[in-house]
Amino acid sequence: MPSVAFESQVVPQGAQEPPVWPQSVVTLVGNPRAGSRTAAAAASVAELLASELGTPYRIDELIDLVTIAPAIFQGEQAGAEAQAALESAVDLVSSASVIVVATPVYKGSYTGLLKSFLDVLRPSALAGSVVVPVTVSAAPSHKLLADQHIRPVLAELGASVPVPGVILEERDLEDLQVVLSGWIRDNAGIVQATTIALQPVAEPTPAR
Repeated sequence: MPSVAFESQVVPQGAQEPPVWPQSVVTLVGNPRAGSRTAAAAASVAELLASELGTPYRIDELIDLVTIAPAIFQGEQAGAEAQAALESAVDLVSSASVIVVATPVYKGSYTGLLKSFLDVLRPSALAGSVVVPVTVSAAPSHKLLADQHIRPVLAELGASVPVPGVILEERDLEDLQVVLSGWIRDNAGIVQATTIALQPVAEPTPAR
């Protein structure tokens, strides 16, 4: 896979105050197959985005939902260990600054696995988070559908989705960095600016 260099479009120092706390970039994958190409694509998006944004953004875990599917679908019947893994995933996503949410296009939409996980989240669980949707389709005729369907759900959960999704066809996966370079160049600065805008404002120190 060729390496592609591209000019940073991140908001320069001084133009806006940089984020003041470590900004976690979490990857959430809704493909029902473990170790999928969707997961690999999502990991590449998260890595390139965090690299472009620079400090204090850092890559956190990749959550492959298929590994916690029993807890998602069976609840308490899945056992204590599975439940603990699900709760950990929920906490990680709910506290993330940037979430890369990836899904294959399945029957014209996103997967039931991803939908079921999002249903587990409490209302406004993603408030304060910037979400980047990543979709992978087998054919160009329906490549936009999953992105169109998932955006209202993310908004309902309180997420900010300020940039176009990363819309991929399976053929794009062969030269993924080439495909992603333009998206990163055009959108990394918007992601950064939005995370800055979403930072909680510190309360003023009372006058003595």
